[in-house]
Amino acid sequence: MKKSLAIVAAAGVAWAMPAMATIYTLEDGNSRAVVNDTGTVGGMTSWVVDGVENLALQGFWFRTNAMSNEQNIATLPIVGTVHTDTNGISDPRADTLRLRYDGGGYFIETRWSLRGGTSGSFTSDIAETISIINTSSVPLVISFFQYSDFDLGGTITDQSLSIGGPGSQVVSQSDVGFVANETVVTPGPTAYEVGFFPGLLNRLNDGAVDTLANIGGPIGPGDLSWAYQWDFVIPAGQSRIISKDKQIVPAPGAFALLGLGGAVVFSARGKRR
Repeated sequence: MKKSLAIVAAAGVAWAMPAMATIYTLEDGNSRAVVNDTGTVGGMTSWVVDGVENLALQGFWFRTNAMSNEQNIATLPIVGTVHTDTNGISDPRADTLRLRYDGGGYFIETRWSLRGGTSGSFTSDIAETISIINTSSVPLVISFFQYSDFDLGGTITDQSLSIGGPGSQVVSQSDVGFVANETVVTPGPTAYEVGFFPGLLNRLNDGAVDTLANIGGPIGPGDLSWAYQWDFVIPAGQSRIISKDKQIVPAPGAFALLGLGGAVVFSARGKRR
């Protein structure tokens, strides 16, 4: 089974995305990312760097104190979209996406900004901001989750994954030739967890209240995934902002391998299909 079908099955979706889903493409330099705005597996579903696919899914889930389980934010009504180019001097393609979802008494707004490297550098960066805005007259108690499943180098199996650093705000995942890093700028997470696919995804979609277990690894090799959790009490009329940055870069000494090239990397990608 292809990884994408496995993700859909883990999310409990019968066969397809809702008909009203919109697919947005971000492009800059050597990179392309794809975001799906609607559905139980909504989120970023592709991150291609120099022709190599590196991502199965990065999505956002949430749970308020009025809910008995987590759900993907893309199941909420979408009420605002900005898809634009912010790097027009050097690259005229759309590279930034903002989506606003209406939870009824609060908004959740996500922003992705892609910066690609030069062709052949195998480097790429995505800055992300999530704003949770309480528009009601009472405090909003909410837990917000980020789930990430990278398949670096176009292969499902990666070598290692860990969460560490001050405040457990740094993720490092590696495979032959590639490293993915994410840094939470602010605020630090309430909880975090690394695991093997599809365990974390199943829990976010299991119809129960879940709390991450503060397992930072390292783990691997295998089909690796990880998640962050933030717990907030947001006063009436106020907001909270989560700021993060993620990068894909060549692993130390990888240019010799990548230079061979394409041959090694793309043959690995072909095997997963």
